[in-house]
Amino acid sequence: MKNKERRFWEHPWGYKESFLIAFTILIVGMLVEALTYGYAPTTPVWPYNLIILIGFVLWLIIANRFLKTGFIKWLSGVPAAIASICVFTVLVLFMGAIQQVRRPGFIDLIGLTDVVSSWQYLFCSFFLLLTLGMTTVNKFRSFSFRNIAFFLNHAGLWIIIAGASLGSGDLQRYRMHLVKDRALFYATDEYNQQIRMPFTLKLINFNIDEYPPKIGLMNPSNGKIYLEKGDKLPEVTPNGKYIFGDWKVSVSQYLETAKLKDSIYQNNKDIGAVPVVYVHAKNTQSGIKKEGWVTSGSFLVQPDILLLDELHAVAMTVPSSKKFSSKIRVFKKVKEYYDIELEVNKPKTVQGWKIYQTGYDEKMGKWSRLSIVELVKDPWLPVVYVGIFMVLLGSLYLVWMGKSKQEKK
Repeated sequence: MKNKERRFWEHPWGYKESFLIAFTILIVGMLVEALTYGYAPTTPVWPYNLIILIGFVLWLIIANRFLKTGFIKWLSGVPAAIASICVFTVLVLFMGAIQQVRRPGFIDLIGLTDVVSSWQYLFCSFFLLLTLGMTTVNKFRSFSFRNIAFFLNHAGLWIIIAGASLGSGDLQRYRMHLVKDRALFYATDEYNQQIRMPFTLKLINFNIDEYPPKIGLMNPSNGKIYLEKGDKLPEVTPNGKYIFGDWKVSVSQYLETAKLKDSIYQNNKDIGAVPVVYVHAKNTQSGIKKEGWVTSGSFLVQPDILLLDELHAVAMTVPSSKKFSSKIRVFKKVKEYYDIELEVNKPKTVQGWKIYQTGYDEKMGKWSRLSIVELVKDPWLPVVYVGIFMVLLGSLYLVWMGKSKQEKK
């Protein structure tokens, strides 16, 4: 006798039903987002997020142990796990491909401009935690050294997603605009509301290391630089020689910081001083020669170009910042303080708060008296780190087991 062919929606559910359910959850989430436009789901805060987490874990254990329905078996199976991972990956791809800034339009209406705060993200992450949790608990019941890597990887991923999702309600992110020699004890949130901090910060000094300026030809009528696709402007160097089309340009004098005095640029290190070059230009076709001062300018000094003809002029770009940092004094009390050095991507921890260097007064450049710092407190971050450590441990265990099998062969 031939085996009876399983009908669609007949248990046990396979990949077709799993993917249909997964993408239905995604679409339903988008519809709810559109119907409740402007009302994002509320993320629970402490201690309610911990209560939800404990309750969810207990339900997973009880359901896996005592409920033997086809639905529970499907949640513990491979098709449901793969479908939930795929639909969650689709959301992550949306988040990477679409700029996460709220703006009017259809994609904003269905929540794709703020994916993490959308209803579909809530539904899809819950579905992923459900399938991943059931699979992990099911495997833990028959725990052995053979499946230790499986348990570490799946449980670690579950902890990462659960910790990041449920902990987002306790995440605090503020900004401080520190002005030199002025102490500040409050920060501002995204709505520009002031929040008193448990410490006081004072900007002692702000420093910028700059790249050398670059030189090239520009159109004096519209200010556009002549640059072929894929090419880069050369950096200014003492005695540098450059070829731009029919023009040969050479630097005869280079002043790193100068100001104009009596129609001549002279060395000067005062505020607003700029890099300056004296250049000679010659047209290889017509033999026309030009010479003069060229500078990028600053908030105090006007830019200076060397006009070659109606369509061409030698110009210098504003030096871009290589690295900027702030020396900040942290006050616990009036007479109890210590200094920290902040750099981009090198945060410091102060009383449980991570402090990041994020910006400065770009108009003032290296003479900025303003340093913008971000203060972040995420009490659930250690939970996420535990999950990452478990995934890493599981991956290392798989590599070790693979090498052991090869050696035995």
